[in-house]
Amino acid sequence: MYLQKLRGRAFVLFLTLGSIHAAEPQKPVELTERVVTATKTETERWRTASSVTVIDRKRIEQDQLPLLPDALRQVPGLTIADRGTPGSVNGLFLRGTNSDQTLVVIDGRPIPANLAGLYNIETMSLDNVERIEVLRGPAASLYGGKTLGGVINIITRSGRGLEKPETTLSWEGGSFGTSRESLSTRGSHGIYDWSLDLSRQDTQGYRINSQMQLNNVAGKFGVQLADTLRFDLDLRYYNADVGAPGSLAANDPDDHVLTEFWSISPRLEWQTTERWIQTLTYQFGNFRQVASNFTPNFGINSRSTSRNHFLEYQSVLKATDSWTITAGAWLQDIGYSRSSDNAFPLEGYDVDQAETNWAVFLQSQAEILPGWNLLGSIRHDAYSDFQDATTWRLGTSWKLPWTKTVLHANYGTAFGPASPQNREAALFGDPTFIKPELSKGFEIGIEQPFANDKASLSLTWFHNNIQNLIVFLPPFGPLQQINQARTQGLEAALNWQPCEGFGFNTQYTYLDADDLTAGTRLVRRPRHTITAETWVKPVNKLRLGLGTMYVIDREDGFGAAQQDVEDYLRLRLTASYQVSKNLEIFARVENLLGERYSEVLGFPSMRTGAYAGFRLRF
Repeated sequence: MYLQKLRGRAFVLFLTLGSIHAAEPQKPVELTERVVTATKTETERWRTASSVTVIDRKRIEQDQLPLLPDALRQVPGLTIADRGTPGSVNGLFLRGTNSDQTLVVIDGRPIPANLAGLYNIETMSLDNVERIEVLRGPAASLYGGKTLGGVINIITRSGRGLEKPETTLSWEGGSFGTSRESLSTRGSHGIYDWSLDLSRQDTQGYRINSQMQLNNVAGKFGVQLADTLRFDLDLRYYNADVGAPGSLAANDPDDHVLTEFWSISPRLEWQTTERWIQTLTYQFGNFRQVASNFTPNFGINSRSTSRNHFLEYQSVLKATDSWTITAGAWLQDIGYSRSSDNAFPLEGYDVDQAETNWAVFLQSQAEILPGWNLLGSIRHDAYSDFQDATTWRLGTSWKLPWTKTVLHANYGTAFGPASPQNREAALFGDPTFIKPELSKGFEIGIEQPFANDKASLSLTWFHNNIQNLIVFLPPFGPLQQINQARTQGLEAALNWQPCEGFGFNTQYTYLDADDLTAGTRLVRRPRHTITAETWVKPVNKLRLGLGTMYVIDREDGFGAAQQDVEDYLRLRLTASYQVSKNLEIFARVENLLGERYSEVLGFPSMRTGAYAGFRLRF
């Protein structure tokens, strides 16, 4: 029966790969594409010796991706597990690591996480985002803790350098009572530049009590104080009002979650000389959450807060044309609290803590021979509530001049302090979890362009050994730290754009994620994930296409209830038409085949939904 099902799905997948995809293609990745996340400096991607996926603004718009999880689902090695209803908590498993082991930053600035150590990516709008860079693999030597899986860097839009201001108005509506409106403007005048976005999204959902209302405001304002001195200010705010029906077994009509996030972050950049740039960044962020009408064990009308003060100095010195040295210092003060009308075990504040982290880091990037790059970085972190940690990374890349083949490899260490939820008894944690989760990981890969650089093929093998991994036991704990876990696998990608009117890309991830101490698999990490996109332009103004995601061989549940869960094949059809220079109309169908599946056991995903809208630029 299983083989028949697999053959049937493989046949559908085969048809999909030969069909059309509505989203703008992911063009063959240029080896000269520049990224900042892997080295904290703008560097050609192939020189970083790292695996970095970039989702740019063009793809965000043409793939019609309103929220961060919509974009991240196409990243190799990354699995999103949501609970089916709009705005519900999303699990994020990068190369098989836990959801609180991948750092999320905005323009390189850390933002506050919730008490579980998670970032509320499910309500992060992409309206003011220029591109998303996902760095896969241990990254603690530059970013500190919570980076066993990697780093997601959300790079925001700017009006800098625009000769004429741009304003965009868009609207879309469709299934499940969905309506979304946004207004953005950006531009520059003299020494000033700006970028401002406002959006609102309303969804009724498909289950009882599964509605969401989301408001988002994001802006960046810059001033060129002198030829060598620039100041910018990043401001952002969102609030989300989300119904929480729980699993199918609960179907609660009353549970409700209200979240709010705001931050203010100034940055000063001084180009001291032609070869030396210094930056000073401060960020204050505040995340609040109110949970209403939940069971007494979780606290009726509980209120939790996380706040973050962050200060970083960074110096980038280009010692020679082929050698760059980056150094910096980092100070972060984090506070978190929870109060409740009926907290367990006591009323009032049952969580109220603060911790401080300071760090220094140093990195060297050098081209020691033409096409051969060597990178190394080291960082020391000191915590008020945890033991100190020193992490490092070494990497190398080599571009063969006669074939343009890129070979890359790196080895790094990382650590992750336990989240408040994992160590607070009031949150079912264990106060003895003072040992950080530790990781040692490596990757080795190859990337080969061909067909006159209109296509590329890449293969990367990765392996991580993790100590002190915190895992969950049912029904509400206890948590435990396991001695040894391992994640390893293969990431493969093929991109092909033979002409202006057609493109195709596909990605495959094989993953082994195991608790070696217990001899079991880590849950919600699929063994095989295949994604594919095909697009075509039958006429110049019309784009059509089809996207595919096929997820195979997963387990979910905890303890004795851990079990295999169903595979699923999800298709996504999109279309856009450029009516005029200023007006574009678009439409899409999510879950085209009406696949019934759950990314988290007991929480069914949304069925087929159709949406349409317009984008007006002036």
